[in-house]
Amino acid sequence: MKKILIFSLSLFLMGCGNNGHEGRNGLSVSDSIEMTKEESIEANADLMPLLDTLCKHVDSEGFPAEVRVEEKWMSDYRSRLSAYYREHKLGNDTLSVFAEADSVLNIGIRIMEQNSRWTTADMIESASKECAFSRCREYGLLSQVIKRCERDEARELIYKEWSLYERMLKKFGRIAANMVSLNNWGGSISGPLRSASYLHISESRRDMYQTLVNIMNDDIWDGTGIPLSIAERLLFDCCSTALHRVSENQEHGREFDKSIKETETAVRDLRPMIDEWIRLMGKVDEELTSDGRHHSMERSASFMLMKWASMVTEE
Repeated sequence: MKKILIFSLSLFLMGCGNNGHEGRNGLSVSDSIEMTKEESIEANADLMPLLDTLCKHVDSEGFPAEVRVEEKWMSDYRSRLSAYYREHKLGNDTLSVFAEADSVLNIGIRIMEQNSRWTTADMIESASKECAFSRCREYGLLSQVIKRCERDEARELIYKEWSLYERMLKKFGRIAANMVSLNNWGGSISGPLRSASYLHISESRRDMYQTLVNIMNDDIWDGTGIPLSIAERLLFDCCSTALHRVSENQEHGREFDKSIKETETAVRDLRPMIDEWIRLMGKVDEELTSDGRHHSMERSASFMLMKWASMVTEE
């Protein structure tokens, strides 16, 4: 995991931007990357407080209990990002609200890269903000799926799945973060890597829901993937193997052993949640996919569990 996450920390701030489109003060997005730190902050004086609103909200809310309330907040916030995009003429005026919001978030990522000193503290802060941006994008995908549901029963299933996922996220987030610490015990790199692990979890969720959006849009689905039950078995086998490997290290003392026990408890707690989630995903698949695409949503969800498995096994 160390090599993967260190590499990602070097790349994850590389937003795609909208080069060549002029904003307020005649500055393009590409211009902002060439500015000094002071000039960049001045030129984007109203953008950074807008982005900080999102970061503070995610930090204070943590993992929201009520999905609909959080979705409403994110929808309102997305409208503010879209308004910023249009006010500052950042690009094509035919984009959807979701695409406009993504473009503004990408600009924020590039500004963070420009202003970063690449210290440990900067990397942790940047990863934390990127996680907040990714959470906003997750809820954007949720809203797109909900809008495409034709029946109330389908919408209820999606909200139920999302609520269950939030519970799973609490447990697996702890597992992934603890495995980073156990593999890098006492190292200063643990902080940035732990923050980056949460980003990878969020990205795997976005990949899953983007696939669902594509399926509902009748985009081509190639049917690849493995059954969810096999992906689940792989995940817990990987957790067991990783914990066994780190437990062989007897040099770190009581706190190290305490972290191992805490991780083992989280793994045990996660298993029944995923069992329930798999059963629910079967219902989602039946409700949202056509006769020719049964199991497509289940198999796309299996990729998320496989990515989780890879996170706990890489050193």
